[in-house]
Amino acid sequence: MSETGADVDERVAEAWGRVEAGLSRILPDSLRQLNAQATAQEINAVEAALAIPLPRDFRASLRIHNGTDPGSSLPLPAPSPVPLTYLCDTNAIIEMTRMWRDNHHPEPEWDDPQVWAYLVERKMLWLNGPVRPIIGSPDAVVVGDMNGDVQWLLDFDPAPGGTPGQVVRVDVECASWDVLAPSWTQLLVRYAEDLELYAADPDSSKLKIDHLGPACEWGSTPADSWGMRPAWLQDVQPRSPYAT
Repeated sequence: MSETGADVDERVAEAWGRVEAGLSRILPDSLRQLNAQATAQEINAVEAALAIPLPRDFRASLRIHNGTDPGSSLPLPAPSPVPLTYLCDTNAIIEMTRMWRDNHHPEPEWDDPQVWAYLVERKMLWLNGPVRPIIGSPDAVVVGDMNGDVQWLLDFDPAPGGTPGQVVRVDVECASWDVLAPSWTQLLVRYAEDLELYAADPDSSKLKIDHLGPACEWGSTPADSWGMRPAWLQDVQPRSPYAT
């Protein structure tokens, strides 16, 4: 079977199994927030509503867990199983992506690699990996949210060196864009590895966990790289977007 067949489903199932095993050691109460599987009809409805095909591995993931459910906020919910308030279910993917796309207002003077290079150098924009910082990009699908402040996207129009469907963490308020993984499967594996490391040696893991679950800063731009351009912007001549 090719990589577009049953082996993809198997790898996703293995990755989710590792995530669940890690959570059972660290945050067992969070497991109740993992939703049951989505149906093929529900997944197809997402693609039809957003006019974009979802990566096979993300479809496979939805057939295992259709997002997560934080439940009621009163009393306080169980800790989240992910470094977000929730992963979107199929209905929330449609709703949140439409809201995201409503914020797309093309600005040729600003949506330019030269300007991004200028802003990164002056620590007004943080880019970690091959991602174009275009708010509301129609080539993205929202798959997770943290109180409306931080979102995870599937990015189908990556910067040079990126992979269509890569997973990006976006904090619009902080102007921070981070490529978490080149695919959904690799994101799950990365998260599983950090859960396993946390269980063995918390100080060595990239995860920070409190009573609410893993902190949303997981995967965000390292402080010591602020002001440094990512590889794909290295040879771009910076340009100020401000009138002189």
